[in-house]
Amino acid sequence: MFRTVRRLFFPNRLDWLCRGAKRRRSTRILLAWNRGLGDIALGLYAIVHRIRYWIPDAEITFLIRDNLREGFSLLDGVQTILAPLWVRGEPYDVNQTLISLGRSPKEFDLIIPWPSPTEWVNWQYGQLVPRLKWNPSHDELYKKFDLPSHFTYIGVQAVAETHYGLWRNWPQNRWIELFEKLYPYDSVRVILFGLGSEPTFSSDRIIDLRGKTSLFNLLSIIKNRCRYLIAPDSGILSMVYYLDAAFPLQIVSLWADPKHGILKQNVASPNPLLVHRPLIGAHRDLSTVSADHVLNSLFLGSAHAK
Repeated sequence: MFRTVRRLFFPNRLDWLCRGAKRRRSTRILLAWNRGLGDIALGLYAIVHRIRYWIPDAEITFLIRDNLREGFSLLDGVQTILAPLWVRGEPYDVNQTLISLGRSPKEFDLIIPWPSPTEWVNWQYGQLVPRLKWNPSHDELYKKFDLPSHFTYIGVQAVAETHYGLWRNWPQNRWIELFEKLYPYDSVRVILFGLGSEPTFSSDRIIDLRGKTSLFNLLSIIKNRCRYLIAPDSGILSMVYYLDAAFPLQIVSLWADPKHGILKQNVASPNPLLVHRPLIGAHRDLSTVSADHVLNSLFLGSAHAK
């Protein structure tokens, strides 16, 4: 409620900061980010877009965790400074971090320690298409993995891996049921993506790459080997959906609450060959989405359909 009132009666803080910077002819801008990967496309892209609206010659730098480096490299025209001691969710001090890295806060005309995409760029929904720049040199990375071309690969992220919202996850028993239904398809292989090793699955048709790929590895595999992707509302889903490259991919996304992520963004992918089929659970309960529903959506119009 307070946020809604603030949006109605107070100026947008990002615009206020940018107008002041423009008035002072300030161009060197630093933003700190210690939150999620998916926000790069869903929020920070729009913040960069808006800063450049006010200050076209802005030199934009992000102070970030080390494991966000590859994701931020897809954000065109920005620089990064890595904070190796930062841990997601833990508090930080921008000035102290810069000093510990041998940098001075005085290098920047404007420091934004706590950007708030939800508050500052809500105008973007249904309007702005995030575009993550893909470097074609990364296309060869998938070749480091043993993924013969005669198989049909389905990429899967079984857990959203966020710090909140367990409702984002499809139950393990549903995944097991889906994998059992896929087993009769001899040419199909499932590739598991993500960081952790849970939940566990046992099948000779599953290739578990969780914790074994960098972001670039993952995107290269999906781009060059996967025909399908099944994923909950997650950073992986957002990064794949907004990758600014043309490659054929069918995505089935799983949602308990459609007022988040790429559904809230409400714009088409910049990939003209991407087909997206979102499945939304009833009553904010993702378990109401059945394995048959996912399977039918996955192979809709496909030669693999029974």
